[in-house]
Amino acid sequence: MTRGPSASYTYRALLCSSAVSALGDGVRFAALPLLAVLLLDNPFQVSVLTAVGTAPWLLVSLPAGVYVDRLDRRQVMMYADLLRCVVLVSALLLLITGGLTFIPLALVAFLLGVGEVLFDCAANALLPGLVPRDGLERANGHLYATQTIGRDLIGQALGGVLFTTNRVLPFVIDATSFLSSALLLRRVNSQAATPRPARSHQMLPEIRECVEYLLRHRVLLKLTAAAALVNTVYMGQLAVLIVLVRYELELPAALFGVLLTVGALGGMTASITAPYVSERLGQNRILTGALGLLILSGLGIAATRSVYLVAVTYCISVYLITCWTVIAVSLRQGMVPDRIRGRSVSVDRLFTWGTNPFGVLLFGAVSELWGPRAAFVAGSVFATAALLIMVSAVRSIPGQDRMDQQSPASKTGKCTAPKPNSHVEVDEPSAR
Repeated sequence: MTRGPSASYTYRALLCSSAVSALGDGVRFAALPLLAVLLLDNPFQVSVLTAVGTAPWLLVSLPAGVYVDRLDRRQVMMYADLLRCVVLVSALLLLITGGLTFIPLALVAFLLGVGEVLFDCAANALLPGLVPRDGLERANGHLYATQTIGRDLIGQALGGVLFTTNRVLPFVIDATSFLSSALLLRRVNSQAATPRPARSHQMLPEIRECVEYLLRHRVLLKLTAAAALVNTVYMGQLAVLIVLVRYELELPAALFGVLLTVGALGGMTASITAPYVSERLGQNRILTGALGLLILSGLGIAATRSVYLVAVTYCISVYLITCWTVIAVSLRQGMVPDRIRGRSVSVDRLFTWGTNPFGVLLFGAVSELWGPRAAFVAGSVFATAALLIMVSAVRSIPGQDRMDQQSPASKTGKCTAPKPNSHVEVDEPSAR
């Protein structure tokens, strides 16, 4: 794997590419629903477009992971960016000529989602080859912070403002961002993205190889299950937050945007501080402690009628989820062999992101039947299930808690051998 100055340069190129792409994504996330409402004037069709945009995580993530492991990962990211750029340019031409109706809009949303799946799987598989193993948390933290600032804090606000000025301009910026991202990726060291020869030209055996590996690996299996629950809590609570603001707290709709910004600030802070918190407390304590506090934050939002307490608690909730995610993703990247890393990301995303629509519908149903406060209580129940899974998982992670690893010899400055199986890549994990 590439290390040293060239690795640092290559990682910065990846970071810059992700920042530019995230900014364009944020602009589009704000502008595309506004455009859909303007063109379609049909709430159901607008909701269908949202579902179509997330459907690729459920439909194409597994095949995407296969090709990420077969091909040069840097090139997969570049082609994904170029695909999205071409799709947006085509959409702009249809918009200018008056041909952007429901079917073309749905196709645009789906293809943009396919590009997102390919880019994300390749980026997550490529990152561990660009930084040292003990730098994964910091690298992931910087990546999450860059994406949060570009997409959630700057991009979405900019997209809404630009759309009110000129409805074409946000999509021009987004297309430009994807083209710029592809050009920046040319600076990524190709040695770190060397294609892996396929063992089979058939897709199903390669998917089965990865799934069987993950099923044998108890820790990875539990990480995926816990991540799916944590992501359900985040997406479900986000979906009913507007209902809580408007109908329970009886606040102006404009405050919903303020709460989203406050949450984004919590996520950005977590991305930056997660590696340092992990160094002080240890990975195991973060993986369990953050979920314990997440349970309390959901109950706190459900119990209060103060908008200030809701804002602070929601910020803490997003902080905890993001901090947990940075640590969990870094741990997973270090435990998966490079040859199946792309497929591993795709399986993880299938369950953690592909199931988002079901989680949103579940929380929406709870909110409809018993009110939005009950949905936040349901989030605490899901977080409790995730905590129980992680309590079991951390017992099977050898040598992960850094504070516990500090033996007397290490405190006196003497060199000690690393613990066996600590953060290593194994093809046949032992059953516990």
